[in-house]
Amino acid sequence: MNWDIIGAVATVLGVLGGFVSVYFLIHEVRRNALAVEGATVNSLMNFEHAVYAVLIDNASLFVKGSQDRGSLAPDVRFKFDMVVQSYMSLHYSAFKQHEQGLIDAEVWQAYANAMTAKLEKPGFAASWAAMQTHYPQTFQNFIATLLPA
Repeated sequence: MNWDIIGAVATVLGVLGGFVSVYFLIHEVRRNALAVEGATVNSLMNFEHAVYAVLIDNASLFVKGSQDRGSLAPDVRFKFDMVVQSYMSLHYSAFKQHEQGLIDAEVWQAYANAMTAKLEKPGFAASWAAMQTHYPQTFQNFIATLLPA
């Protein structure tokens, strides 16, 4: 048998093996990216569930404070602000994860729509104004785009 032919066959097999390896690597990276996105969304859903439990437990306070924060007694206003801060922290988490490409635009848009609806309430917007410096400027700037004119 000719050693040149054996060398050529070995080279072709090596190249084919390389292509198969690259294909497998690309496939696994895509699957991993989908798994990370799924875990991120699941984590946000768990956080959302916890925040909504707080909202449910404080429903009348949240409704009243969202309409007129100024009518609340100082201790009740503090509690309302902490409920709003929990809500905004959930949305900040979604904001950061969207910025980092860990959740897609459709999921992020749902969070932005929910924030817009809350920020239309004058008491909620006043609570946000009182606490906005607790969040990074990029998030503050984004929220400013959602505030009613």
